[in-house]
Formats: sequence, structure tokens, C-alpha cells
Amino acid sequence: MKGRRRWLGAAVSLVALFGAAAHLIWPGLKVDAITVLLVVVALVPWLGDLLESIELPGGWKVEYRDLQQRQDALERTTAEASSTAQAALGAARGEDLAPTMETVRLFAEEYRRLRKTPREPARTAELDRLFGTMVTVLPRVPGFDPVQAFGDDEGGIRLAGYAALYGRPDPALLEETVRALSRESTAFIQYWAIRTVAAMLERADPADVPEEVFDMLQELLGRLPNGTSRREQLARLLETRRYG
Repeated sequence: MKGRRRWLGAAVSLVALFGAAAHLIWPGLKVDAITVLLVVVALVPWLGDLLESIELPGGWKVEYRDLQQRQDALERTTAEASSTAQAALGAARGEDLAPTMETVRLFAEEYRRLRKTPREPARTAELDRLFGTMVTVLPRVPGFDPVQAFGDDEGGIRLAGYAALYGRPDPALLEETVRALSRESTAFIQYWAIRTVAAMLERADPADVPEEVFDMLQELLGRLPNGTSRREQLARLLETRRYG
């Protein structure tokens, strides 16, 4: 990154110095404010270690070190996010033939990163794609306990628990999953937890499903906001599974 910044700085300086020379030649060698400005621009890339700020003609002020720090932070964040996403998605494509608990952590980091982006449809689509990728990978992680994941403070870890069960539904864990769902407060995780419960119910023997499971789901339905996809999914599940 530093090498690229030096090349860019050299290019900026050469262009600015050329402009200053041309401005001196064509107007008749007059040193005016424009010439000074161009010379200053030529020097800016090399003054970052010496100056906190540069005030240009016309009242413009460049907080040089602040800009450089922001650029460094942005480059680090972008590199880390890219690395996390590539590692997680690479596992889904089979590049990591034996996913581990580290894979779970990478998915959780990617979930946390996406949650920090602006709330808009594009973010929801990215989160949905992430969950789909988790579903294909996490059932293959040796020793990963979805029920234990439900109690984690990290939303990405809890989501990983539901993804593992969505990809490999285990009716024996249905009651624990519904209890975790009833405690979940994050809308996105709630939605996929409901879908996971539906997948588990599809594979469960109705005679083995405790009535308490439906009682908990009915109670949750009363707490979900009207008009949300979560409420619609849960209402459909209850109508289909309990009444017909």
C-alpha cells in the first residue's frame, strides 16, 4: 500500500509541477496565486510526516494526517473484510475440504461486518446469501454444537447454529431450538430460525412433538410485529403444522 501511495504521490507532483511551469511560460512568467497553488499541490504528497494540515489559497484546508489515517484505516478494513469473505466462501466452494471451528468464526465475522453496513435491501440480500453459504458448510464442521451456539453473545455464532440445523435438520433438537428462537431478538436471525424450525418439523414425527413447542411458537407469534416476513412465516408454520 505504501509503495502504491508513493507512486501516486510522484504522479501528482509531476503533473502539478508541469502545470506550474506551463502557467509560468504562457502568461509571461508571472508568479501568481495559481502558480503557488500548483507548487503546493506538487509538494503535498511528501509533507505528510511534517505537517498536520495545509491551508491553500481561497481558504481550503487539508488535514493531511487525518486524511492519511482515514485512508490507512479504510485499506485495512477492506483487506480484512475481503480476506474474511474469501476464506468463508472458499470453504463453501469446497476449497476447504474439512471446515473447522475457525470456519464458524470466519462466518460470524462476515455476519458482523455486514450488519455494520447501511440497512437497505442490498444488505438483506447479502445476509441471505451468507446464510445460504453457511447452510452448505457448517453441517460438516466436526464438533460444532448448534444448541451451544444458540446461547452465544455473538449474533453470527447464533446464526451459525441455525444454519447448521437448517442444512441438517435434527428433530431431536427441536424443543431446544424453539426455546432459543423464543429468546432471539435480532429480526434477521429470527426469520431464519423460524425457517429452521419449519425444516425440523417437516422431518419430525407429529406424535413426538411436545405440545409445549407449539405453545412457545404461538406465544412468539403474538410478539412479532404485524406485516413482517417473520410473522407471516410463523403464522403459516402454525397453521400448516398444528391445524392441518
